[in-house]
Amino acid sequence: MKILMSAFACSPVRGSEEGVGWNWAVGAADQGHDVTLLTQICDQAEIEKALSTGDVPPSLSFDFLMPNWLARFRAATLKIGLRGLSDHLTHLLWQFSAYNHVRKTYSEGEFEVIHHITYGGIRHPTLLGLTGTPLVLGPLGGGDRIPISLRRRFGRLSWIRELVRDIHTWCLRFDPITLHACSNASVIYVKTDASRRVLPRRFHDKTAVRMEIGTHTVLPVVPDRERKDGVLRLMYAGRFLDLKGMRIGLKALAVARSRGVNARVTLVGPGGPDEASWRKLAERYGIEDAVQWSGWVTKSDLDQNYQNHDALLFPSLRDSSGNVVLESLARGLPVLCLDLGGPAELVNENCGRVIRVDEPTNEICAERLASAIEELAASAALRRRLSEGALKRARDYLWSDVVAGFYADVQCRLHRQSTKEKAPSVTTRKGPKSGKIRVPGDMRGGSGVART
Repeated sequence: MKILMSAFACSPVRGSEEGVGWNWAVGAADQGHDVTLLTQICDQAEIEKALSTGDVPPSLSFDFLMPNWLARFRAATLKIGLRGLSDHLTHLLWQFSAYNHVRKTYSEGEFEVIHHITYGGIRHPTLLGLTGTPLVLGPLGGGDRIPISLRRRFGRLSWIRELVRDIHTWCLRFDPITLHACSNASVIYVKTDASRRVLPRRFHDKTAVRMEIGTHTVLPVVPDRERKDGVLRLMYAGRFLDLKGMRIGLKALAVARSRGVNARVTLVGPGGPDEASWRKLAERYGIEDAVQWSGWVTKSDLDQNYQNHDALLFPSLRDSSGNVVLESLARGLPVLCLDLGGPAELVNENCGRVIRVDEPTNEICAERLASAIEELAASAALRRRLSEGALKRARDYLWSDVVAGFYADVQCRLHRQSTKEKAPSVTTRKGPKSGKIRVPGDMRGGSGVART
């Protein structure tokens, strides 16, 4: 296929959204598709450096877009310290520029499909569906919601953030950009069922659940992690935010240790607004000597952490995917998570433990998580078996397979839609006396894009 890919975030050297944009573009080109990637200029230097190496598929080209007025707006908002708000507002305004740019730059029918990949959120994703070219959205996330009962121990700011987010999610049903994008999309992919449920019901028949992340490498064999000290070494990796669920994780560790389990946890990450309250919790539970605060580490140091620990403790409350979960699995590290969001899609009983939240209270979740910690600590054979299962599970998410399977599904769905549109159709209307009269229905096609 000839694809115009919209990736506001795209970088060959960064992770998260930027890494997703880059890996999807390269992966699609590796599969033989002719890809033009439309992106902003923030990572242009790194992209051009990667292109100069000759390792990027020749069927992948880049179209960099950032109007001067938008660049000035972004610089001004960053200058006053509004980085998070700046990113989202810049992304929103960039969508208008992207639509005008594509309409004026590319000719009608030049692309078979437009694929919007990043930002991968259900909140005002793109306006490119207005061009008339078949639009594929996603995979999109952002619809996952933390159960109210699991917010009970949140700090005030965390409560406010989640409340504002809930209101914003509810307002999606009135958001014109999201509604236009979904209406004009031929196919909508979402990361979890929760994101599918928050979309208006009229779009559900063209919505499918599929993860957006992948891995390039999986360890060939399970590393030797067994030690003679009898300590179960857990690790957490991510920002120190209440939505990551480590209030439950720390409580679970305390419960497990009270049962005689010799377990410790290392918290790896760049910190965050809830770090101070987490430290106080560790002191209150009497486990401060069992918690190590590592802070930010390099990628090589993170890989070493995967090697030195027995399992990933990641009780996140609303991650739509979970890059750190897949990274852990690819290094043979079992994962303990809650039955919420993307981690629950990635982890199964063969590679970790997914804790049920059918009775969603902090205490019950912590007790169940503690039991899982106790189970792992009691059996080296179980840890070995789960580590082998982790490597097997990670192989299901090799980038080449993720991208190939995705576009095969896209082509199948677009073909079915095309066949359905070409088939003779009928509509019904009431006649003056005889009830219903069958008349031929209209057959309409797409309009494409225009180029000047």
